[in-house]
Amino acid sequence: MHPAPALIEQLEKKADQLKRARLRTMQWVAVGLLVAAALLFALARSQRGGHPAWGYLEAFAEASMVGAIADWFAVVALFRHPLGIPIWHTAIIPNSKEGIGQSLGAFVENHFITEQGIAERIAGANPAGLLGAWLRDPRHAEQLGHSAARVAKQLLAMLDHAQMRELVRRKATGYLGELNLSSVAADCIDALIADGKPQELLDFVLDQGAAYLADESHHAAIGDFALNAFHIENKLLKAAMVLYEARMIRSLQEFVVAVRADPQHPMRARLSGWIADSALHLKSDARWQDTVRHYQRQALASDKVQAMLGEAWDTLVERLQADLDSEQPALARTIAGIAENTGKVLASDAQASGWLNATIVAGSSALVRRYRGEVGAFIESRLALWSREEMSERIELAIGRDLQFIRINGTVVGGLAGLLIHTVSQAF
Repeated sequence: MHPAPALIEQLEKKADQLKRARLRTMQWVAVGLLVAAALLFALARSQRGGHPAWGYLEAFAEASMVGAIADWFAVVALFRHPLGIPIWHTAIIPNSKEGIGQSLGAFVENHFITEQGIAERIAGANPAGLLGAWLRDPRHAEQLGHSAARVAKQLLAMLDHAQMRELVRRKATGYLGELNLSSVAADCIDALIADGKPQELLDFVLDQGAAYLADESHHAAIGDFALNAFHIENKLLKAAMVLYEARMIRSLQEFVVAVRADPQHPMRARLSGWIADSALHLKSDARWQDTVRHYQRQALASDKVQAMLGEAWDTLVERLQADLDSEQPALARTIAGIAENTGKVLASDAQASGWLNATIVAGSSALVRRYRGEVGAFIESRLALWSREEMSERIELAIGRDLQFIRINGTVVGGLAGLLIHTVSQAF
């Protein structure tokens, strides 16, 4: 969980207050050394006639004051005009604000945001291994599954279902309209022939036909069908048909039984040939293909089919919503299973993890190439939001305490240099 922006701002203020207090402490230390050097100088100056040692102390104190004041000027000149006097080449940081932003952005771009540097960092981190270890944990996989289910539920609530329904209808109509139904049907027939399914289907039809013909309650309906099929209106012919109805049905039944009992019956071969010819016509006969295409377009244009395609989205949403409203959504379980299996693969398959690492590295390199030039501009734009005074204050809080040691060192080193010069001059 990330801290809230208000908390971050409060922590930054506390950190700035601590830095400011430490800076003030070191500034007073530096000032204290300057005051001590001034007091020592005054004392040694007043006593220099009493003993030669006072001259050495005077030289030390005088040089310490010069060093302290010079280094105070140098340190202060970085951030502001000393004593408020606009001396040339002072307040360096505020006056160089734009240049500092440009230089800092270019420095980060040229030395940190590089393809090689980012690639080496990612490769060393082994993101595929880290991801695999995380996904391998069933708790994490389950958490990911439930999170995905919650996101899916929110997306469903946000979607314009009328628009999605129309989109699905148009896309499905376009896809089905472009589908080569003749080729698909031919492939299906070829697959059925290869598996011997037409003969199995024929056996089923023959069994059902034989059972139907054996049932005497159907004989009257069969006779009426024959009369209507041949459009027989003559009474004599009708009487003859009724007279021979039983024999006709019995002959038909014997034929059906004979075909069913004989795997080599000529009718079976003719049926197989007809089916094979149908597949051939569907593949190569333009008239057959045009006929299929005509009925295909006619079916797709019908109101019933269009309504059915439009309802496909509603059906999908209804089933998905019912699943997401359950205590253990199948979608969450499926995603959790996929995630856990992915983690196991990444942990056990070096080739898969290596491929993922290489892909991430390649992707990062592409991002660096694409956005590297914007890093400097981003840094520069962020610094441009600060005023000169704010930028100077922030830098002073960051390094000002360490800069006070320059003043302290200048006081001590200056004093030692003055003492050395005085000693040399006294020796010669």
